[in-house]
Amino acid sequence: MLIPHDRSSTTQTLKLSVMHLGIVAGLVAVLAFSSAFLLARNYTTASKHAQLKDAYRSLEIRASARTQEPVTTVVAEETGRSAEEIEEIEARLRAEYEASIAAITSELNDLYDMEAKARDITGLAPRKRAAVEEPQTQSSGKGGSPESFGSFVFNSIDESLRPAHVIYGLSRPSADLILQEIRLRKLSFSHLVTDMEAAQDRIERIPSSWPVAGHRGKITSRFGYRRDPFHSRIRHHDGVDIAAKYGSTIVSTAKGRVIYSGFDKFYGNIVRIDHGNGIHTWYAHMSERLVEKGETVSRDQPIGKLGSTGRSTGAHLHYEVHVNGRPTDGEKYMD
Repeated sequence: MLIPHDRSSTTQTLKLSVMHLGIVAGLVAVLAFSSAFLLARNYTTASKHAQLKDAYRSLEIRASARTQEPVTTVVAEETGRSAEEIEEIEARLRAEYEASIAAITSELNDLYDMEAKARDITGLAPRKRAAVEEPQTQSSGKGGSPESFGSFVFNSIDESLRPAHVIYGLSRPSADLILQEIRLRKLSFSHLVTDMEAAQDRIERIPSSWPVAGHRGKITSRFGYRRDPFHSRIRHHDGVDIAAKYGSTIVSTAKGRVIYSGFDKFYGNIVRIDHGNGIHTWYAHMSERLVEKGETVSRDQPIGKLGSTGRSTGAHLHYEVHVNGRPTDGEKYMD
């Protein structure tokens, strides 16, 4: 029963059952237990956090001290060797490395000098930077006087013939520069070999030998104006006549491709060979032809037999050399 202080107010009565009191008591007990559990858990967590913080700080201190130790000390601890032994091994390995780098550099510089000399002797200049990856194919050769067909030109030392380099002149290049130099030397030497093979092929295609095997026979009529043996008029003789024994072997004076093998009423049995660079050779009055059109022949390869077919006064070879479509003195191309 609730009795107010003011007597004028009415008195109020509140009735509570046993069940209501039990519920209130249970709630108070649950709240008390939860508060005690949370308090204990918070205390435990805070204690573990403090321990972890101390351990982390200890690790930081140890790591900081470790990084300040010399490398040799750390390695010595891990390998069981003394710091002096580690320093000695390190010095020996460093000396071996320096010696290896110096030896490789010296060898590469020697290769550079060797290539420079080879290019100076052959006159083959290094390929331009733009042409290294994609070499440009020449569309055709060019002709000229007989003296202009030589491939190997002996020059004085010319900087334009010096190959490209990366480490030439450096005393202590890095490993990366050495690797670049090796690749550059390999590519440059590959180009040099290719160019020399092409130059050798051009040389093999320049007529420079006697057209009768075994250097047999003798010249009976040279290139130039002469008295025609049939009607005694002065006419120009476009070739060189070589008299030899009937049936002697006629050979190609250079590498080339047969562009004609047949019979002509004036030249008789004749073979014409294209040697490239605008040079052709003719072999006339043969008794027998041994090659056909389209065949590739090499220097000194037999191509026919000496005879007296066509407009001829006796067994001989009529030999002509044409440069860019014009006959020239074939004797200049004989050794």
